Amino acid sequence: MEVKAEFQTGVALVAKAFHIIDMFQLDCPTWTQAELVRATGLNRSTINRLVRFLADRGYLVQVADTGRYSLGLAAIELGNRAHFSFDLRITCQPRLAALAVNINETIILSAFDPTSMMAICIDQIEGRHQGLRVFERVGTRFPLHAGAAPKAMLAFVPKDVQDACLSRKLERLTDHTVVDPHKLRLEIAESRERGYAISWEETFEGTTGLGAPILGPGGSVVGSVGVTLPLQRAKPGVLETISKFLLQCTNEINRDLAGDRA
Repeated sequence: MEVKAEFQTGVALVAKAFHIIDMFQLDCPTWTQAELVRATGLNRSTINRLVRFLADRGYLVQVADTGRYSLGLAAIELGNRAHFSFDLRITCQPRLAALAVNINETIILSAFDPTSMMAICIDQIEGRHQGLRVFERVGTRFPLHAGAAPKAMLAFVPKDVQDACLSRKLERLTDHTVVDPHKLRLEIAESRERGYAISWEETFEGTTGLGAPILGPGGSVVGSVGVTLPLQRAKPGVLETISKFLLQCTNEINRDLAGDRA
């Protein structure tokens, strides 16, 4: 019984430590101990003890001038290790396989590269329709303004990233690629409202596509799932059915990434 009690106490302390670390978000990157006490509901002595513990190990660092704490190098290194060990392709495979059964069209999994602000095709499942099918080469990169899968990312990244992307010279991949920033902003609003982007012959002539974002913890865009098909099959009823299964797929992936298996 004593061992069990010690174990439960240890788990509770770990949970409190992670609660403190989780308070450091993009919109609240620094905290004082007093602010953490008020925000978490933990008592002052617990906050003091755990903050000092985390700071001693480099997960938090105190800014000398203000006395506020921010995430330290150990937290950054941990994030980097998680980033490089995370394989979006493997994580998404079961959900993409289920989507393929329902729609029979080509499915493209893309990752978001925030450095270049590009979408990178990292996997695909070829459609099973006889006759015309659409293919994409793994490793192909697309700007965020062109095509459904990239535009799904553009619609859900922070506004400053959208502004930076739309302030660039926008490349026209086909005669149908939208390169007018004002029109793209209207499309962004529409995509956010319905949950997915749609494109018509923007990256390849004779094709249409739908794309929905993949969101990591905190709602950050990490990629997208796109479905592409020939124009001749892109009837309103078909697109409505595909959009339903696409959103179901990405919602499930997003729950997986958030750790919610319910």
